[in-house]
Amino acid sequence: MSNGMEEMGTIFDEGEQKKKEGDHGVFFTRHSQAQYRTYQKIKLSDNPQAAVDYENQITPDLSEPGIALARERAGEFFARFDPEHDALFFASSNEARAIETADVYRRVAKEKGFEVIKPEHTRSTYADELGEGEIRVLQNLSLNIENTILAGVFNPDSQQNPKFTEKLDSETQEKYTKARAIINQHDYGNFGENFFHYSKEIQNIFPEIESSNDLFESQFQHLLRLAQFGINKSNTSGISKHIKILAFGHENYMSYALNKYFGDHEIKNCETIDIAITPEDTFLTRRGDRVSISNE
Repeated sequence: MSNGMEEMGTIFDEGEQKKKEGDHGVFFTRHSQAQYRTYQKIKLSDNPQAAVDYENQITPDLSEPGIALARERAGEFFARFDPEHDALFFASSNEARAIETADVYRRVAKEKGFEVIKPEHTRSTYADELGEGEIRVLQNLSLNIENTILAGVFNPDSQQNPKFTEKLDSETQEKYTKARAIINQHDYGNFGENFFHYSKEIQNIFPEIESSNDLFESQFQHLLRLAQFGINKSNTSGISKHIKILAFGHENYMSYALNKYFGDHEIKNCETIDIAITPEDTFLTRRGDRVSISNE
């Protein structure tokens, strides 16, 4: 995985003017309710183990209730800030559901008069077109699914479809059946719970799976670097307002951290976690609870 700071290197235009210190950090939001249309198409194809082609996703992917939820939560979120003093920068996973959620928030922000900072590059045709060039796709927020069946092995039993497993080779079928047997000992009823509880064990069957702990060590840590990068760029961007970085992504790389720091790994659709960095420490805020974590 590329260094998070390197990836962030061109998201803002360079500037020299120093601004006063303000409230800095990243606001991470899980995507809204989605239909996972691209995944379903691949699973029912002749090659259910294919990778997701992120330039050819089936869109739109958010459901109608998902769009409504995103608009509602966006209105609540932006009530915390002031368009006279705060400017926004939007970053997203390359998954359509995350880009679409970011775009709903972006549109609500503009309705409320917020300045949106445009990145030099979006790194995604879909983000460029849907978000009018104002949503930056980051690999460190993305899942980058290289084998679609492994994205679905943690889904509850009610969402399993025997049609796609019939197309797997015998060795993969055997592994998949073994993994499902582990989950079915106690199916928690949704992807997030099953992934949190079983990803480490199922990694022994499918070594290519990254466990919730692995993702904490990689992608969650990149979120912390993104927060630090935001502070640096906010101080040198030449923009007089406080820059708020809004990052849209997935529960996979948040669950371990939330359990570690809050004792509860759940993050709901359109729920936001605040990540703030000071010279002394890093703070996470979730559902009104603020915890201090050591800088890593």
